[in-house]
Amino acid sequence: MFFLLALALVLLQLTGVWLRYLPFADTVSKRQRRNLQRWTAGWGIIAFLSYAAVMTVYDGDVLRFKLLVAFGWVPFFLISYYCIPRGFVQHLFVLGMQSLFAILLHTASGFVVGMVLPFDYGELIHMLTLNTCYLLLFLLLIPLERRLFCKLVPVQRFFQYRHLGLYIALMPLVVLFSYALPMLDSQLYHSMPERIGRLALPIFFFLIFRLVITTAHHMSEHTAEVNRNNLLAQQLYSLREYTRLTEEKRQTLRVLRHDMRHYNRLLGTLLDSGRIQEAKQLVDKYTAEIEHTTMQEFCANDLINATLSIYHYHLGNLEIPFQQKVNLPREMAGMDMDVAIVLSNLLENALHASMKQPVTDRTVKVSAQFDAGQYVLSVANRFREQLRIDSEGLPYSDEPGHGTGMISLRAFVRKYNAQCDLRQQDGWVTVMLYWHGEK
Repeated sequence: MFFLLALALVLLQLTGVWLRYLPFADTVSKRQRRNLQRWTAGWGIIAFLSYAAVMTVYDGDVLRFKLLVAFGWVPFFLISYYCIPRGFVQHLFVLGMQSLFAILLHTASGFVVGMVLPFDYGELIHMLTLNTCYLLLFLLLIPLERRLFCKLVPVQRFFQYRHLGLYIALMPLVVLFSYALPMLDSQLYHSMPERIGRLALPIFFFLIFRLVITTAHHMSEHTAEVNRNNLLAQQLYSLREYTRLTEEKRQTLRVLRHDMRHYNRLLGTLLDSGRIQEAKQLVDKYTAEIEHTTMQEFCANDLINATLSIYHYHLGNLEIPFQQKVNLPREMAGMDMDVAIVLSNLLENALHASMKQPVTDRTVKVSAQFDAGQYVLSVANRFREQLRIDSEGLPYSDEPGHGTGMISLRAFVRKYNAQCDLRQQDGWVTVMLYWHGEK
């Protein structure tokens, strides 16, 4: 009998493993899934032997039974966390919600067994029947469980900021512990009001939390739409700025062409009168004015060059030194628009960050290289204040209107499977992107 009870307890823990796996199922690789299966099966055998030994030594004690149910999940949870490398707060949130669901099934099983099984059958029979009823209810509710747990984890935005993500993850766990700890006693069945309370609270919590998550999802969609509009507005602004700069150069060139006859006449007069030095100064001045009308070429690709030209102009007006080393091909297999957008956002962030530094401590550096099918983009700026970093290792700000640049960066990383590295060291903040592509 003790071995049957131990087997039922292991199967009960395995149901928890499966429920905690569902929210991450779409992103788990085959290798990770195999590792999870192997480690879970291995520990399941050890757990079976351990549970059987405990129940045998303590002669089926109710308190030991409850302790095995209440804390037997810990090794299985650690295995899941090891095999499914996701954010710890996400795993905590899933654990809390799965545990509340398990309490709901345990309470329902207690109602069923208490109604159909006489109390004089003994505690061991009742414990085994409770576990069996739990497993049957679990099997019957598999369609509901799939629907509930596959979409359980809130959008990544809620786990992006550490404090907010931890608060969300701890909500179900706080409810769980305040609710489950009084149950850890030697009493197999509690009073009817207590059981009704245990049945109602998880249901109410699920409904309220589901409402919150649904509302948050709609808010997230609205925010995403606003960010898309902001990105479009930024692209239009960049195009307008580049057009304005080009028109300024053209206007200056038209003025120079108009004044060319006066320059030539004055130059001839100076040469005829032997004033060679003044003639050289006039030629140098005219050459500088002509060079001012040309658009500086930073890159062979037109879109990237336009982006660099715009920020070279703005940074120059703000007297912020701008260093650049760019070696990108003219044709970039259609990715030049995305690179221009992410570069524009990174430079905009660098510009605003530089304005917060002392005038003598402002510099922006850009490096963009292509070699052997690999692109490397780096934007660095001086910034001595400590950045606030989210769970993905990217900076964030709670100020209204901020964050569009990082949203653009995340979208680029996802689209091109790029690697992003952010470093803050010796007063420099550097963002580096690595990705593969063809010309």
